[in-house]
Amino acid sequence: MAKEQKPQIRVNATSHRAAAKAATRLKMSLGEYTEAALDYFTGRQLNPADDVAREGQLIMQQVKKLGDRVFSYMQEEERSLLLPMLEEMLRSRITLERVLRMNEILVNNLNGQLSLLSEGQLAAHRETLKKLRQQNDEAVERQLKEALAGAQPVGSGKKVGEGQSGKKYTEPSS
Repeated sequence: MAKEQKPQIRVNATSHRAAAKAATRLKMSLGEYTEAALDYFTGRQLNPADDVAREGQLIMQQVKKLGDRVFSYMQEEERSLLLPMLEEMLRSRITLERVLRMNEILVNNLNGQLSLLSEGQLAAHRETLKKLRQQNDEAVERQLKEALAGAQPVGSGKKVGEGQSGKKYTEPSS
């Protein structure tokens, strides 16, 4: 019986050694490895000389797209979150500066009026002023606690006391 003849291909020695090493690593014969590689490239209609470089380009394009998306997201966050925060901070600062200027004017006017009062009247005004300062300090502390309690998220981004509908949730009484 005549031995079945198989077509042969010639490759340079470096390529042969690399293919034999890869086939051994994968526990395949050199023929099986070569057939699998040929099936891969022909089945996908790929040019092995060009497509290796093209894969690198595709990866770079994907990285660039992801970078663009991240940058776009950051710009949107800046527009929707950071700019309103900056606006509110500037509004608060300008308001504070105006209040301080008005306070300075009022203090100057008050000093002029206080110089006309007697010692008894001054003592009464000092007591009233102490009470007003204490009430103001208590109001500031209360408002600060309320603001901080309302700003602290609980769980999945919900504020304290918020239910599914966004309405205040109250515990049922027992």
